[in-house]
Amino acid sequence: MKLTTCSALLMAVALVGCTDRARNRVSSLVEQAQSIFGSKDAAEQAPATPDLLTQLISWDAIGMNLAYVNQRAGPAVRSEDHQHHYMVQGCQLVLRSEQQNKTIRSVQVALSPGCDVDVGGLLGMPQRQTLNTLTFGAFEEAMGSGQYLADCLRDCGNAYIPNVYLVAQGSRALQFRQVMLTAELAKDPAIEAAGHWADAMVAKESEDWVVRDLGFNCQSQKYRDAAAQALRTVKPQFFSFGDELEFPTCPTAEAAANSESQAGALTVPPGMVMVPQPTGPCDMDYDKRLRAAGLKANEVSIHGPEDGDFKGYGCAYRIVPAPGNAVPPGSTVTYRSAWEAG
Repeated sequence: MKLTTCSALLMAVALVGCTDRARNRVSSLVEQAQSIFGSKDAAEQAPATPDLLTQLISWDAIGMNLAYVNQRAGPAVRSEDHQHHYMVQGCQLVLRSEQQNKTIRSVQVALSPGCDVDVGGLLGMPQRQTLNTLTFGAFEEAMGSGQYLADCLRDCGNAYIPNVYLVAQGSRALQFRQVMLTAELAKDPAIEAAGHWADAMVAKESEDWVVRDLGFNCQSQKYRDAAAQALRTVKPQFFSFGDELEFPTCPTAEAAANSESQAGALTVPPGMVMVPQPTGPCDMDYDKRLRAAGLKANEVSIHGPEDGDFKGYGCAYRIVPAPGNAVPPGSTVTYRSAWEAG
C-alpha cells in the first residue's frame, strides 16, 4: 500500500499518543503537511486529460467545438468550404464543420509516416490497429460490411486523380455514423486493383456500364466480392469518420437523362427505385413516403435541435442517400429528426 506523507504522520500520532504534548505537536505537523503535500496527492489521484490527437481520433470528436480545438492546437492552417486543416502531433487532419463553423461533423486523417495512431478502438477492434498498417481488407474485417465506390475506374482522363472508397455505416450505438477509406488511383497497387475490379464487371456487364454509366455505384452490392478481393491489400491515403461523409453516389435519373441529351420524362435505371423528396420543407411523414417507394426508413431521433441544419421538430433532414438518387429496392434510407426541445 502506498503511504503518503500525511498518512505516515497520522500513523505517528497513534504511536506517540502517550502524551497530550506529543499529540498536539504531531497534529500541527499533519496540518502543515496537508497544506504542502495535499495538492500533490490530489493531482496524483486525478485522471489524466487525453491529449488532443487522441480526442480527435475518436467518436468524441464528432460534435466537439472548433473553438476548443483552436484553443489547444492553435488556429487552422487554412479553412475553406467548412473544411479546416490542422497539423496535430504530426498528423494532417481535416475537420469538416456545420454551416456555422462551430462544431465538428467529420474528421479526415491523412496516412503518413509521422502519424501512426491507433484506430482499433474507433473501429471496434479488440486489438490495436495502427493507421499506417490499415488496409481495405483489415477495415472490412473490422466493420463487417461496406460499399465499394469509385469516382471513375477507366478512361478517367488527366483532369483529376480519381479515388476508390470503402464506406461503412456504424451501429445504432454510434448513431449510424460513417467510417470511410479513400485510396487515390495514382500508384500501381491501387491502379492494378481497380483494374481487376473493372475487368470482373466488364466481363459480366459491358464497357459502357463501367465507364459511362458508373453502374457499380448504383449497384454496389452486385460486384462487392470482386472489389473486396481486388482491393484487399491496398492501403488508403485517407481515413475518415463522422456524419455525412462525401463519396460518390448513384447518378440521379435527371443527371443520366441530361448526359444522354434525352428529352421527355425522366426514367429510373432498371431494377432501381428513386429516393423520394420530402414534401415541402418539413415532412413529418417521410417514413411513409419511403415505405411506399419500397425502401426502409431508418429514423435517428435527436433530443432537441443539436444540429445547425435542424429543420424543425419532427421534420426529416440529413437524408442519406440523398433524395433523387437511384438505389436498389429495399435499401435503407437514414435521416434525422428532433423530437423535443433540449
